[in-house]
Amino acid sequence: MKTLYLYLRDFSFEETEEETSYSGTIAWLTDDDENADALQGECHVMDLKTQLDAHHDDTQFNSTILFLDDSYTLFVREKIPGRTIPQIRRALPFAVENYLSIDLEHTHIAHGPISRTNAIDCVAIDSEILGNILQALRESAVYPTVCTTFGMQIPNPEGEHDVHVVKDESNAWVRTREHLALVSVETLPDVISTLSGHREPVPQIQIWNYGGDYLEFYDQSMYEPQTHEHTDQTLISFAADQYEPSNCINLLQGKYSSKDTATVNVRRWILTGVFAIACLYAYIASQASEGLWAAFKANTVQNEMKTHFLDIFQEEPRGRDIARQMRNRLGVSGDSTRAFDMLIERLAEVVASPSHAPKIDSIKYESGRQKLDIAFTISNHEAMEAFIRSLGNDKINVDRGPAETRERLVRANLTLTLNQ
Repeated sequence: MKTLYLYLRDFSFEETEEETSYSGTIAWLTDDDENADALQGECHVMDLKTQLDAHHDDTQFNSTILFLDDSYTLFVREKIPGRTIPQIRRALPFAVENYLSIDLEHTHIAHGPISRTNAIDCVAIDSEILGNILQALRESAVYPTVCTTFGMQIPNPEGEHDVHVVKDESNAWVRTREHLALVSVETLPDVISTLSGHREPVPQIQIWNYGGDYLEFYDQSMYEPQTHEHTDQTLISFAADQYEPSNCINLLQGKYSSKDTATVNVRRWILTGVFAIACLYAYIASQASEGLWAAFKANTVQNEMKTHFLDIFQEEPRGRDIARQMRNRLGVSGDSTRAFDMLIERLAEVVASPSHAPKIDSIKYESGRQKLDIAFTISNHEAMEAFIRSLGNDKINVDRGPAETRERLVRANLTLTLNQ
């Protein structure tokens, strides 16, 4: 599987009556499972296609991960009140607005998992900047499947560490359990002193140094350091090594999650898998003995199902029998068994992996034969083989169907059944 990682900084654009010009520095790194030596380089943002073509001869990447410099974004963790997840989602922009220096209507806000009990991680960015970044990459025929920030690749401190710092010659990223910020090295001592608060026992600080000798930014009576020198490596290699989809926010949400990209298809079928599990839980809850707990559980699942339905189909479900509406959309009969849940759950699990980037074209389930027929599009035959291999396990059998190449993409079919 081939993955392209990008790290963009110093980006700017200028609009005239004739055109929009872009500038910025973009680091790139390609990771190939079959090649232990990753290739990487750095260039002007508008020279990216030339550099990639020179090293990869028009290679099609299975996924493209774009890391934005945190100077363009604002990280906010906020506890948002609300009785239901849809209520919290609607209130979220107004909670983040308190931290913004520009108008809310000009701001794109992406968020992580929404919970009624936990604080929600959000990333805000000027909509115009994000739009122009994506347009600049499109001119190099690069379409990110994930857009996140460099800072979110820094591991969240836990266990023995209280603060994580990544720094180069001029900037430093500081991450605690609650905060994430990009600061200049000149202001770093004040930031670290504020975070310490002269606590007992002395808190731990872990430092990744990617340039510069300025490491005396902490009072050793206030912190116990653990330093990793990486002056011979690059920041993008750090981000690529640390990247974990479940630990960062994808900014390609809302109007930026184009329906023409594989990313959206992946996300929607992941949600379908989650929805299938929710349907199963709803059934179990409905069969439980009556009581306050059962009623509460059923109501909770019902709200979650409604949220997933809205995310997948971009419309509100009608009435309260959401499970039936979902089954009708997927062509699943009302008497479908646990087989459907197991098969769709497995498909969602594999499609969610960053190692695969298929576009799911259609899904059809046959209740009588308990089989799931899937039509999909993927970048090449090698990626198709890897995707098919990943789906099979000791419970699920994969039967390969016909495949053909059109416009350098592979369109294929497969069938999932339960092993007898």
